[in-house]
Amino acid sequence: MKEHELPTQAGITRKTLESLDRARSGLSEARDWLASDWRPLGTPLPSARGDAWRDAQRLISQAKALIDEAKATLSDAEQN
Repeated sequence: MKEHELPTQAGITRKTLESLDRARSGLSEARDWLASDWRPLGTPLPSARGDAWRDAQRLISQAKALIDEAKATLSDAEQN
């Protein structure tokens, strides 16, 4: 690749932030699926599945927080 075809530092940061936004949106969608109703209505989750869903929701929340931290770090660096 020739130098004039390479992205700028600002361009790399922008694309990274866009990718992090997509990742965060995907995590939100996954969390929403775990919070959905299921068929047949009113049937309880088996204990192991319920535990796994709660654990997954917790981990998704942690991952979203890490993405937010990464985005803030990148944004702060762009301000300086």
